[in-house]
Amino acid sequence: MFRLFIPIVLSASFQLALSAQDSLKYSNPEEGFALMREYASAGEYSRAKTIAYDLLQENESYYDVSLFLARIYGWEASFDSAYMVLDGVMTSEPELYEAYEVCVNLAYWEQNLEKLEVCAGRAAELVPDSAGVFDSYTEALKQGGSAEKHPELFVQYSYDHFSLPYVRNWHMLSAGVEIPFKKGILVPSLNGGYHAGGTKPSTDLQLNMDAYLTLGKKNYAMLGYGFSPNGVLNYFPGHRAAAELWQTLPGGFALSAGLRYFYWEQNFTFLTFSAEKYAGNYWFAFRNYLFFKDYGVSGSYYLSARRYFDTKFDNLTLTLGYGTAPDEPILVVSDLERLNAISGRLEFSKRISPVLRLTAMLGYAWEEYMEQESRSRVDMRIGAYYMIGK
Repeated sequence: MFRLFIPIVLSASFQLALSAQDSLKYSNPEEGFALMREYASAGEYSRAKTIAYDLLQENESYYDVSLFLARIYGWEASFDSAYMVLDGVMTSEPELYEAYEVCVNLAYWEQNLEKLEVCAGRAAELVPDSAGVFDSYTEALKQGGSAEKHPELFVQYSYDHFSLPYVRNWHMLSAGVEIPFKKGILVPSLNGGYHAGGTKPSTDLQLNMDAYLTLGKKNYAMLGYGFSPNGVLNYFPGHRAAAELWQTLPGGFALSAGLRYFYWEQNFTFLTFSAEKYAGNYWFAFRNYLFFKDYGVSGSYYLSARRYFDTKFDNLTLTLGYGTAPDEPILVVSDLERLNAISGRLEFSKRISPVLRLTAMLGYAWEEYMEQESRSRVDMRIGAYYMIGK
């Protein structure tokens, strides 16, 4: 796994060196803007954005650069960052028609009908002849969205190991499909687990159906249900349920609240809350879980930081955690046994072609599994996602 990340770090360093050289390749802002567009056309969004910020540092009123930078963020589906750039232009130059034209395009790509109508209305005020220019965009969103979406097949392999108070070698294979529809995404999936060297039965299956739903312009939700159909309460829960609601806020912030429910031989319930923040190419999140045990309520706390690269599918995420309640995914009953833990997880996602992306995760935890007794725990996951029909 570490061999996977070494070339990534070297590649990132090489890209930074190239970006530093780019600023020396042009002698005036117009040449820099041309180079920026050239890199963007080739899909080199990170280098294009580096040049953009260099140019804007020298001349913050170079609005053509700002508007093109907003488009790049839109192409990456980083809409909060795109609107942040655009808001700066609109504040400085509220009569600039091109800014509202870009805003309409972003809103159309995001399928944000409310923002599209506002920006199109403002554009029509500035240039009355453009009143009907964006009608087709508005009508397309009213009839079911703009961009064509495609189903995505996925398969993941996971491994989890500790050696105290017994040896656990848990292997799990997950497969499913993400199916887009007008109001969100449905995710049917199957988990198959095998405990190597474990007591019989050593295998288990879990069927799942999860949904990510758009409720409005500023609200979205996650609902999920799963069950183990073999009739034996073994590794996977007999039933699992999940529900969570998000509220987006100005400035790239979002809040959420939800619950997780599991049933083995008894009920286990968690409450979870999160606060999130998008800042340019970064995403930060603080999440906690409250676990209702027989002797009271325990908690755990997780801090995540993600760095986006060329697209939203190219990213690196670090998560650090502390507490008694296990974080997600909670799949095996022994996950509930620990008394406390300090954990870390590094996750990587890379799109290697227009239809294929790969993911990898490596995690480590120092867990207290009984009073004053601790163990090391290692887990890893690799996965592949393939887009159908693109």
